[in-house]
Amino acid sequence: DAIYYMTGPSLEAVQNSPHLEAFKAKGYDVLFLVDPVDEIWVQYGTEFEGKKLQSVGKGNVELGTDEEKEQEKASLEEKSKTFEDLLKVLQTSLDEDLKEVRLSSRLTDSAACLVGDQGDLTPQMEQLMRAMGQEVPKVKRILEVNPGHPVLAKLKEKFDGNSDDPAIPRYAQLLHGQALLAEGTHLSDPGAFSKLVADLMVDALA
Repeated sequence: DAIYYMTGPSLEAVQNSPHLEAFKAKGYDVLFLVDPVDEIWVQYGTEFEGKKLQSVGKGNVELGTDEEKEQEKASLEEKSKTFEDLLKVLQTSLDEDLKEVRLSSRLTDSAACLVGDQGDLTPQMEQLMRAMGQEVPKVKRILEVNPGHPVLAKLKEKFDGNSDDPAIPRYAQLLHGQALLAEGTHLSDPGAFSKLVADLMVDALA
């Protein structure tokens, strides 16, 4: 009932995007739109031949039959209860940049990705508007994390052992940075992120 598409800074960035994982797994076709002008026309071209155009990087993902959608929804709700307290701590750690941290139904392999609400500007549209000299308010996005990824399992294990562990906020920053890099967005402070990665590597190797 929809035509799925994804915009991005380059074909390579879009092809390797974690946003596509669930779509690939279920055999859905997705249009790749990598020309800067695509960011503009998709704001107005909302449907084609009766089918709505739907960005794979916005909103919630519901794929498959009605029964599969219900099963996925129920499973995600159950897992959200298990991860609820950890998600709150991650949200608090990233509150300046994000509006929400939630479990993902679009990720199968990656640990995390950034998505927007319907109607939010994409990072590429933000850059395009700034390049044209327009003032653009900061858009807080949503960090989706994969409950089936080993990183999340280890992070929950660490949290359950000590919910005040000072390493948890640092891992939250790491997940956010990885999600930014995966979508082709530049880090606001690459030096700080590089230091964070090195520090966490030292801790892990100690």
